[in-house]
Amino acid sequence: GTETADASGCCKICKPKSVCKVDSKRTIIKVNNCISAEPVNVTSCAGHCRSSSMYSAAANMMMHHCECCHEAKTSMKQVQLTCADGSKVQHSYTHVENCRCRQEGCAASTTTKPQRRRGR
Repeated sequence: GTETADASGCCKICKPKSVCKVDSKRTIIKVNNCISAEPVNVTSCAGHCRSSSMYSAAANMMMHHCECCHEAKTSMKQVQLTCADGSKVQHSYTHVENCRCRQEGCAASTTTKPQRRRGR
């Protein structure tokens, strides 16, 4: 990522780059009692994207920003499967062409607001 100094100039901080890319695995596709004759490239999205959880004095609460690695473009592929009884069937599956970071809603926080003490 990028290395910079913090606001005071005292310490170095690192902001990791977003890395969201297509991951590919060769695997035998199995559906019911049918399997592909040879391994097929099955793609997915993998990596990390920007996320943060920061206190906002103006809102007096934690502000969350979440991004997840998602498919941006897909296509349908077909593979022929051979079944246990010797019959053959066509199976369609989703092939990921490319991926990108996409903003998501963050899960509700379980952090509670600090309690103020009453003076006596």
